[in-house]
Amino acid sequence: MTRFHDTTATNTSLLSEWAYAALRPIVRILRAAGVSQAIILDGVQRICAQHADDKPSGRIGSGTRYESVLALGAVTATWSRSAQWTDEAGAARELSLRNDDPKGFSALVRAVNPALNPAAALKELQQLDVVRVVGNAARIRLLRHTIAHAGEETFSIEPVLRDLQRFGEALEHNVFHKGEDGIRRMQLTAGRVSIDPAKFADFARFAARNGQAFLDSADDRLNTAPEIPEGNGANYGVGLFVFFEPPPRDC
Repeated sequence: MTRFHDTTATNTSLLSEWAYAALRPIVRILRAAGVSQAIILDGVQRICAQHADDKPSGRIGSGTRYESVLALGAVTATWSRSAQWTDEAGAARELSLRNDDPKGFSALVRAVNPALNPAAALKELQQLDVVRVVGNAARIRLLRHTIAHAGEETFSIEPVLRDLQRFGEALEHNVFHKGEDGIRRMQLTAGRVSIDPAKFADFARFAARNGQAFLDSADDRLNTAPEIPEGNGANYGVGLFVFFEPPPRDC
């Protein structure tokens, strides 16, 4: 498990697959709404023209970066949510870095995924700024529950496109696939909330405190939902649209 060099330029076919997966459910909804292929293509061309001068900042990890992050995400999710690895208050405990500690970090990694190398996982999590080694390098502390591997000037493409794919497929499911199984599936695809820009700081503080709980709850629901047989298991998503709509003026 190592950090991958930027290979975006040589992964055109892989990028094409990601683009198709993210766009397909949205295009299906547009087509069902009566939008013609010509109109869709015209919109894509105009959007591409608008962003022709944007500096490329995304990178792709040779097709394996996303799987690497998924494996690490399973470690941090278990660490932050399982009673075995949390304290009395439900917060992630600091874990010992001793390889023979049955309640230490190595034991956590082996319990989640025996194929992972604890030392390599530790190095990767440090590079992703998800953990911090403390106590004279004797313990490790979890800084955040989710892995967001983006820098100031770059971001990893695969997780972003996968999120778009899952969100688009969730919308598609709610439009086309509701049936007898619908009640067992996640129905709330997105929330829409209007926020006064002057109060956005308050909302940001609330989201920072409670956002992970919402995502964990959604994750639990998704993990227990039956998969669509012909799908790949990434058939759902959660999201929040934040916008500001000025109140109507008094007449």
